[in-house]
Amino acid sequence: MLAADFLVFSSILSAAWCQSDINALYPKTLNATSGSCLLIPCQFTISKKKEVFLDRSPVVTWIRGSLWSLYDTDNFTNAHRQMEPQMKMVGDLQKKNCSSVMMNLTSLHSDRYFFKFQSEDYSVTKTKAVQINVSDSLAEPRVIVPVLREGEVGNLTCTVPAPCPSDTPNVTWDPALGGNITQWTQLNADGTQSVSANLNFIPSFRHHKLKVNCVSMHLLDRKGKPQHSHKTVILTVEYPPKETQISLTGSVWLGSNLTLTCQSNANPQANYSWFMKKEGIVKEVGSSRVLSFTVAHEKSGEYICEAQNLHGAVNSTILPINALGISFTAFLIILALFSVLIFALPILIYRRCKKPYISETKQDEDIYANVSSSTEKSHQLQSKTCGDKAIYTINPECTFRKNLSNEEIYANC
Repeated sequence: MLAADFLVFSSILSAAWCQSDINALYPKTLNATSGSCLLIPCQFTISKKKEVFLDRSPVVTWIRGSLWSLYDTDNFTNAHRQMEPQMKMVGDLQKKNCSSVMMNLTSLHSDRYFFKFQSEDYSVTKTKAVQINVSDSLAEPRVIVPVLREGEVGNLTCTVPAPCPSDTPNVTWDPALGGNITQWTQLNADGTQSVSANLNFIPSFRHHKLKVNCVSMHLLDRKGKPQHSHKTVILTVEYPPKETQISLTGSVWLGSNLTLTCQSNANPQANYSWFMKKEGIVKEVGSSRVLSFTVAHEKSGEYICEAQNLHGAVNSTILPINALGISFTAFLIILALFSVLIFALPILIYRRCKKPYISETKQDEDIYANVSSSTEKSHQLQSKTCGDKAIYTINPECTFRKNLSNEEIYANC
């Protein structure tokens, strides 16, 4: 590579005497896509005494740096010539416009190219080269996303290079966010062209952190399919606080620790203030996202959280805090005693009802015993009246029964 550079430098030195007669202006670097073409924007100046050569069939060519040492020698073959891109002059040399188009480019055409002006008995090659880079993939779009604010008109701009005049890309936005897309072609300062698409829309807080794509489509003849390139951006939308609300952690008992947390959807992040209203008087009680305190009667009231940023402020709904009359510990003791009473009462009632039944059974057994002994003395069923009750005796061959109240005894034989 160094040897080739030395040969280029030596050849240029041999024509140094005429370098000041003509000067060309073109970009230092140009990028192209394989399968497309490339415009080399070029302007030149020529000294007064050399302008006569503009009328003598002038020609502008671009010398490939890697083939420099082979030009004008017997070693330059058709194979080398095929390594050169096809060139087409599109500028008017009479107007000192030397713009050219390289056609049917491939990645093999990437190289340095030197400007050469030729006419009858006059030839000049410039020492400054243009670096041509040919890629198999399209260049990524360049996107400009300004600061977006809710409710204000926002503009997203996407720009892609248009190196080939016959292959102007189509540029759009997806999604369009309900806005309008405008596309135009512009001339850059170095003479190259590009295509831009502007998306004009009204941002909303729902667009915050939304992904939007700039899509570029090139109608290159590659297997019958166009080529696409895209660039994804994440939107940042500033908006005032929304959906401000309070969450509560802890219990509202005397002596308990209570924590109130304010939450709000805002960008940039909101600052928070706490206010308590009691007996018609409102006072500020905190200035952070979290408000913690010990429950007491003087802490009872209506609590409000205010979320605020540079775009506005929004209050939460009212949260009433009323301290209960006893402590939580005392409440637990009362609850435990009540629970014991609820469970013990059925047991006490059951035991109280069971004792008379056992007593009556014992009395019945005594009566049965008396009746059995009396049957040994009599084989006939006899009865007598004792007050308003009838007493029976039965013989051994009879069975006896009594009711549960012990009021009657009777026998079945």
